[in-house]
Amino acid sequence: MGAITAHGRGEQVVAMEEGGLNSGARPMEEHDLHQAGKGDGAAFRAAGMSAAGSGEDDAIVTVHAAGRQSLPQRRAGGAIDRNAQLLALVGSLAGSHHALDATAFRAAIAPRAAASVKALASDLDDYATFCRERRLTGLPASEARLVRYIEDCEARGLKPATAARRLASLGAVHEMLGCANPAVADRVRGTLLAMKGRAKAGQRQLAALRSGDGGEGAGQGRAITLAVLLAACEADPPGLRDAALLSLGSDCGLRVSQLVALTLSDLALEAEELRIPPRKGGETVRVVPLSADTLRRLRAWIAAADLREGPLFRRVAVRRVKARSGADAVPLRKLAWNHRQGEGRLGARMARPARVDYAIGEQALTAAAVRAIVKGRARRAAERGLVALDGAGLEAAIAGLSGGSMRLGFREDRSAEEETR
Repeated sequence: MGAITAHGRGEQVVAMEEGGLNSGARPMEEHDLHQAGKGDGAAFRAAGMSAAGSGEDDAIVTVHAAGRQSLPQRRAGGAIDRNAQLLALVGSLAGSHHALDATAFRAAIAPRAAASVKALASDLDDYATFCRERRLTGLPASEARLVRYIEDCEARGLKPATAARRLASLGAVHEMLGCANPAVADRVRGTLLAMKGRAKAGQRQLAALRSGDGGEGAGQGRAITLAVLLAACEADPPGLRDAALLSLGSDCGLRVSQLVALTLSDLALEAEELRIPPRKGGETVRVVPLSADTLRRLRAWIAAADLREGPLFRRVAVRRVKARSGADAVPLRKLAWNHRQGEGRLGARMARPARVDYAIGEQALTAAAVRAIVKGRARRAAERGLVALDGAGLEAAIAGLSGGSMRLGFREDRSAEEETR
């Protein structure tokens, strides 16, 4: 058992007495985190927390609070203004005979959620490329042009669901401009249905992440369930975050966009409930009660990351340093006449213990990160022997998982409960 000492709000240092995660660290289900004090001098105790993958018996683990350490940047540049991008795309696609009222169009997209505007801009950008390559006037579109666009989507290997979403986006843009919606025409819908029929045989379906009633002590199963993924979450900061995310997403049936948009102010831990912000104009705040297990996992993650405000689920950067033994300086008289070792390796070398640094980010996770977490924990569960799947069966099961698997599993669990009543 290690002791975590908080130094201000900057870092928490953990002196480990047990081996790494591969040498017997307990899973998240057995993790118990207690706050021993409040303020900058707070001390914590973490059961089973160890240096993941360090391979050393006495590893030093440091958890840096948000803003204290910079995280690796995957790409440069700022975020794209999707409203401006959508307005520019509509302007470039509209014909000379169709004047664009920018003010009215901005008012039409204002009530839409950020994810909806992003999808509209992405879909319209693809359609704009199609029209630009063929030197066509994009808006308003004719039925024949949309049929050609569907055929082009199929030729590029896009899924029918993607083509259907892009048609829906084009229809929404037409309605915002006050034009007739050609996407609902029988000819267009028939072309899309034909595309779905040709792709139905080989289309992969989203797998549901059902709750399950097992875990490590329940033996192997043929299905990847929530209990299996939770058992594969270690008691380090990334494991605590993943367990809280999986538990909350499955407990409340949240969309991935809602999950990554949650902030600490949306949580009411004392009232044991979650306030879900509205996605669209006219909706009200939805209050969802939280289970005891979800509350425990959320408290463990918030305490370990020392979160005070801002996004609930964030990136966690991990930096591992291997242990190094010390060495005395090598006298020159002991070297052979033809020794070619560089001078830098002849001096004394200080011993260095194994070290693991965790840096908590300030930005919220992305939808792609949530998908990677679900798939990664499923693979970790298989590596630990928690799932009786291997080979092609395992790969197919993991490929069917995504961030939406939690919401789908929530729905199926609820339907099963209603049937048993």
